[in-house]
Amino acid sequence: MIKEQLKVVADAYRKLKSEYVLGMTSDKMRKVFLSAIKDCLGDCAVKYDFLCGKETLNIDGVTKGFVPKIGDTVLIDISVRTECGWSDVCRTFFIGEPTKDLIKKYELITRSIRSGEKALKAGVKACDIYSAVNAEFIKSGYTLVHHAGHKIGTRALMQPQLLLDKTKKIKKGEYFTIESGLYDRCGIRLENDYFINHGGAENLFEDLLPLDIKEYILQ
Repeated sequence: MIKEQLKVVADAYRKLKSEYVLGMTSDKMRKVFLSAIKDCLGDCAVKYDFLCGKETLNIDGVTKGFVPKIGDTVLIDISVRTECGWSDVCRTFFIGEPTKDLIKKYELITRSIRSGEKALKAGVKACDIYSAVNAEFIKSGYTLVHHAGHKIGTRALMQPQLLLDKTKKIKKGEYFTIESGLYDRCGIRLENDYFINHGGAENLFEDLLPLDIKEYILQ
């Protein structure tokens, strides 16, 4: 059921991409995205960050009355609750072709997620997942400034969060996110959902919406 919920979210991201035109306000973009979810899931609960331009540096919040321009990023972090529980994913869009610097940062964030995925399994401490994600940032002279993910289920954000001081172990049967972002001149954040099984972690979202940067260019 959570995969069906995530499919609706993936379709909402795609709908925004297909309906976007240069000059569209952040309010209109947000309405297109959220309406696509509500139209399919009906009476669901949503929590979200919808940030554009320089406000993506704030990490969380909602940008209102702003017209994104070429070179801006649009960060959409969405948590949805239905009867199956909560999901929580994030993607970042680029207005126009991203610069080489933005592509380099996007690739760094993607590598950090891959590193976290490899470490995410039952019996591993939450702090070790954070360290695996942050290791990719350290190689490039950065530090991850927030958690590297968290447990989801009955709430949108549950403990343990994947932070350096969290020693609680991951358990089989739990749902987690891997979340990674870089906030330097603009914000870029990516997040996937995972199910902890006997062999590691099953990625629940990326088959629906891959991390390929070409998916997130708004022309």
